[in-house]
Amino acid sequence: MARQSRFYLARVLKRGELTKEKIIEAIRDPVTVEFRGTRYSFTDFRAFGGSGQENGFYARLAKYRQQGAVSVVREDEHESVEAEVRNLIDASSAFVYLPDYSGLAYRHIWNSLPREQFERVFKELIEFKYVLAGCDIDPVTDLRTFVMRLSRLDRITELQATVSPPNPLFAPCWKSLSDYLRKRRLTEVQIKEQAEGGIETRVKEIAEAVLQSDGPGGRVLEMMEPLLGGVGDAALLMAADGYGRARVRGRESDQEVVIRTSENQKSFLLDADPNPEVLYERALAVFRQISEERGLEHP
Repeated sequence: MARQSRFYLARVLKRGELTKEKIIEAIRDPVTVEFRGTRYSFTDFRAFGGSGQENGFYARLAKYRQQGAVSVVREDEHESVEAEVRNLIDASSAFVYLPDYSGLAYRHIWNSLPREQFERVFKELIEFKYVLAGCDIDPVTDLRTFVMRLSRLDRITELQATVSPPNPLFAPCWKSLSDYLRKRRLTEVQIKEQAEGGIETRVKEIAEAVLQSDGPGGRVLEMMEPLLGGVGDAALLMAADGYGRARVRGRESDQEVVIRTSENQKSFLLDADPNPEVLYERALAVFRQISEERGLEHP
């Protein structure tokens, strides 16, 4: 059986002059960035979908050294020696970009190219190509895991969220917040709510509804609708859908607890070196399922 690896899900958020076309071009015709003698670039580009209607793009984020060495056997002398190799790859993370969902599914490689490093380098490669463009990679939260953790809190004393205008999807429960961002032409908004005695929030009710259902289905979406007037709750759910990051501080059995959306990132397992089309189809199916479960819509 092929070795399995974990692939994480995130949204690629666009700022400034960045467009999905520019992201695709940055992956297709990449620049190279260097940190402390190690270089990074995109390789092995491939597109999926009909000509002119491509809806998915595969590539690898390669981490390599300009000059490296490998051990080889010198047969005549029956000994091993070091041979110099140019552009020796240390790690290569397969990923797919799905512009219809602003979606990114990428391989996490322990100790070589972990998710935090992948996200940082991906952002650098896009922004280095386009000086007037900004790019953020925000995690798509595993909603069930996240709310299960929230449901154990006795009270929520602080809620912080930083969110950006979504494109091209939105959800009914935070549409008013999304419209506010667009109306004010904001690239992001930061929200912070505090109450030592506990914030009046429906987050725990939503958590209980999610846990009691087979998935974030109809009843949950109905409960989310009243949150149109709850800016903090709406921002938390918006961040959980991958359009920002959020942190919740609360009390659990007289202990202070901090829960972050980034710590509950949604993922799936697949072959460590997957067939590009298999990775594309799996990622597309997962992002479609997320949109259906959470009521995400295209304008």
